[in-house]
Amino acid sequence: METDEAAEREALLTELLRLQTDLESSVVPGPLEQVLSLQLTMQQLKVLMILMTVPDGGTIQSLAKTIGVSLATMSGIVDRLEAQAMIERTPDPHDQRVRRVFATGEGRETIQHLLAARPELSRTPLSRLAIDDLRALARGVRALVRATREGGA
Repeated sequence: METDEAAEREALLTELLRLQTDLESSVVPGPLEQVLSLQLTMQQLKVLMILMTVPDGGTIQSLAKTIGVSLATMSGIVDRLEAQAMIERTPDPHDQRVRRVFATGEGRETIQHLLAARPELSRTPLSRLAIDDLRALARGVRALVRATREGGA
């Protein structure tokens, strides 16, 4: 009996992971359009996302180290982001020789808009499910949320 349950569990896990891939593939066009519409390079996008998480701003040196590029390269990235009004540089309040880099409102809005385009469950396809399937899905998602919270991703 345990062997049958283990085999069924493995088959269900394999199917769920395949279904996740299928679901993601069907919703990729929305987020992809958002990314392609940005006039940002991948490095610029990385810098902007880092700056969203740093309340005190960053320095060119710290950003260069985090991204793994030279100071000259980071200076160019920051220059181009500043030209697009995505970031701003301000003097450090404790050391006037240092300039801190912050995401502007426009930079933050750009990242938030991009993150809002992520795939998620929506009412339309869910409303097409039979009630038994909807109950099973809700039960499964609740269990997945519990498992994730208890043991991390």
